[in-house]
Amino acid sequence: MNQKKVIFGDSEIVEFCQATLDTNEIHDPLFMSKLGKRVVVPGMFALSQTVNLSAGFLKTKARSLKVLFNSLLSSGDFATLCTSYTGDGLSAVRLSAINCKDTMTSKDEYTRLSVEKAGFKKNPVGLLHRLEVMPGQVASFTKLIWAEDQDVAHFLFAVSYASQALFRSITEPSTDTEREIDLTIRKNTAISPFYHSLEIDIPFPFPLFNPVGELDYFIHFEPEKRYKLYGAYVRCEHRGELIFTAYYQLVGIADRIIMRMAKDIKHNHAV
Repeated sequence: MNQKKVIFGDSEIVEFCQATLDTNEIHDPLFMSKLGKRVVVPGMFALSQTVNLSAGFLKTKARSLKVLFNSLLSSGDFATLCTSYTGDGLSAVRLSAINCKDTMTSKDEYTRLSVEKAGFKKNPVGLLHRLEVMPGQVASFTKLIWAEDQDVAHFLFAVSYASQALFRSITEPSTDTEREIDLTIRKNTAISPFYHSLEIDIPFPFPLFNPVGELDYFIHFEPEKRYKLYGAYVRCEHRGELIFTAYYQLVGIADRIIMRMAKDIKHNHAV
């Protein structure tokens, strides 16, 4: 087992959001402090730090990454990030971020790296969203997740940056489904889209690339439950090389529920 005890502070959350261009206000200390709440830790921040603990397994053995976001972490929270072998000890690694409970597990499933390929079969051609990447973004991201292997850091950056591509595909809609999601959010501004789960298919051999310059994300949305639950197929490429394919489930969550889950400000919380 590999594990690391951490406290997520406001300043590093802000840095992570700057590196990944995440503008969600629940990660903004000024906005949240006005509501008497602590900043919510980006799910991809906790995930990237945790995956990095098993960088060797990711780079040499893993063919898929399955992720569940079950609850929130807030700034100032003590969390134990850990990875442990499951089953025969060779085929899968369980990933956990524990604060009272494992925030990346549910009743029936848990987050894991596996030697098995991802379970989703479809991979429709999506619309291209090309995102510019500056050297400072990658350097900051690598430092924040404590990555010693640059290849692993570059892969995890591409995974985390996909959130920005998904956000743009919703806020700048081109398809009927994207317009439906955008309309749902704008019509009811008290609802925000959040990841329910995601599954990533990792190419073999592991992709070796430097994301500086541009990353291409091909995105195709499909409704699972209209006005509530949507699936997104994502294909990420760098200069024509496949980095990963993925299937995301996005669910609409009422802002009042998110704020109820976010913890109240305490004078001794980390900054």
